[in-house]
Amino acid sequence: MAQIGWIDFSPEHRERVSAVLDLLKPEGVVDELGIGSIRDAFADKMFPGISTIQTKAKYFFIVPYILYEYQLLSLARQKSKTPEKHLEEREYEVMWELAERYEHKVGCGVIGITKYKPEKIMRRPSAIYWHGLDVFGVIRHGGLGVNSFLRSRMERAETLTSDIAQGDDAPHDDADVDYINRFNLKIPFDKDWADNLTLDLTPEEANILYHRIREAGKELLIGVLLEDKELFANFEKTESFADFAKIASSGNKLNQHIREMLTLAHDFSELMYGAHITYNCLLQENKFNNSAYSDEWSEWVENIGSNMIDYKRFNPDKVFEHVHRVRRHTRQFVYDWWNYINASSHPISKRNELTEVQEFNTKLVKARIRQNKYDDIKEKTWIGLTKLEYRMPNAKIILQDIFGGLRMA
Repeated sequence: MAQIGWIDFSPEHRERVSAVLDLLKPEGVVDELGIGSIRDAFADKMFPGISTIQTKAKYFFIVPYILYEYQLLSLARQKSKTPEKHLEEREYEVMWELAERYEHKVGCGVIGITKYKPEKIMRRPSAIYWHGLDVFGVIRHGGLGVNSFLRSRMERAETLTSDIAQGDDAPHDDADVDYINRFNLKIPFDKDWADNLTLDLTPEEANILYHRIREAGKELLIGVLLEDKELFANFEKTESFADFAKIASSGNKLNQHIREMLTLAHDFSELMYGAHITYNCLLQENKFNNSAYSDEWSEWVENIGSNMIDYKRFNPDKVFEHVHRVRRHTRQFVYDWWNYINASSHPISKRNELTEVQEFNTKLVKARIRQNKYDDIKEKTWIGLTKLEYRMPNAKIILQDIFGGLRMA
């Protein structure tokens, strides 16, 4: 399994690395052939602010509500507890409360649903939703990690509060703190938010998030999905990105830019699916000497032209117009793989060579094929990515939550 390591200098370093890992997290599986950066670039162009580990839209409000609570504490209480500590404590209190309310049943969207007090989790909602909070204009943090942002805002606010009387007995203590929006929160505070807490959006919250996402996603797929009920209905009922892309790209309602993005993302996914079939063919053949997934390969290579939406006009150059941060060997692999598929013949030896070299360049000493590391391979069991979903399942949940809240108005 691929891993990333870093020297643990400080909490700030851990925080920033965790934020990066959130953005790079594969769709539930390991990215064996190094195409995750391309997948994520397309996902950002279609579903900005959404990540594969977001579960419910309500967390876009829970985090700022907790920070509002801190701002309403007396200055004396703020001095006794940092906002980082307050946020951590309240997130866990909310987690345990929600886990109990939803009876610890997996699948309901509670982050940490399996935990009982005082059990904790590795990644709290504030980290999971932090990037999206900035994208949707709820907390403009300029790319700073959670703790770094909170500390910087407190330091900045000190000059504004230096002359304010401090202590629980100060007559204007709470009012003055309320006046200073230390964390530059851009949504109104619901003072009753924690009463009978659920993961359902209130109509007011749904309306706020609807407009924030529509603004952030202007001229992008996620924005159109909020505006076009018919398109969203297709989006909601389709099981995969591939199915939705074929339906949406065949209509005339989308503008050219979004239609081309959908087509390109779909066709790139279909193209790379062949490489992942090859990868699994090699693993099975090398360890078990079987032909598992060979039929899938034959079917795929025979039908690639018809399975892509626009095979004739596909060009890797167009892919890399939208993807700027990708390793050189991965960029070259996409070109080489397309040239191989677009050729008149498809020798198995060439197919295998391209895939083996790409896995080695991606994983180096942990490459299974070149390093003969097959201990974790099970017979007739798929390893790695399949067809790419581009965060569509998570975007579907967030949008469903919004429309659910709006219907309650």
